[in-house]
Amino acid sequence: MTNIERTRELCDALREWDSPTVSNAIELLECRDRTLGFASAEVCCQFPELEPMVGYAVTCTIDSSTPGGQRPSRIGDLIERLESAPKPSVVVAQHKGPDRMRSCFVGDMVSTLFHLLGAAGAVSDTPSRDIASIQGRAPGFQLFGPGVISSHGNGAILEIDVPVMIGGMSIEPGDLVHGDLNGLISVPIGMAQEAVALCAQVRADEQEIFDLMDTEPLPVAELKTRFTH
Repeated sequence: MTNIERTRELCDALREWDSPTVSNAIELLECRDRTLGFASAEVCCQFPELEPMVGYAVTCTIDSSTPGGQRPSRIGDLIERLESAPKPSVVVAQHKGPDRMRSCFVGDMVSTLFHLLGAAGAVSDTPSRDIASIQGRAPGFQLFGPGVISSHGNGAILEIDVPVMIGGMSIEPGDLVHGDLNGLISVPIGMAQEAVALCAQVRADEQEIFDLMDTEPLPVAELKTRFTH
């Protein structure tokens, strides 16, 4: 199996699980503090009906809220980077400008281009636009961000392949990200296979607790033990 095939196989395996289950599996590996590795509630899933988004981060910084004339933008460099990036990729953009909530990262044209270049979705701490038409042009393409906005403003790609911070979550170029209607997390690449293997255990352990809660009379003492360990 080639590296490309292994990469896709890993992403396909992660896509079988929701983000809380993957997050719980990562906790079992004890590889990071439990307060790290996930984005805040402001980074919302824009298409909750889609399957989980999984891919390798292609990072950049952006701004469309600085007034004045059109500025130099590294969109061409970002396109080239996406073309050569491991697939599936996820474009992750951090705002750097005067007004984050009036800035805009993608609309239907940019989303379609990213989709054609092998991106599973885009993540930003700014709004996006053209929500109604994106799925028609780029089926399955996911967006994460704080909401929607009508104008693209005065957009520019500032930097590429730099560490970014999205909703309190640090993302490095090439990091593996997973997101669905529950939110966005990062998956430690070196332990991603182990995390996938633990997802079934997480689900089975949870089912045992649900079974206890369905029991009559309610086994309070046993449930207390389960919830305190």
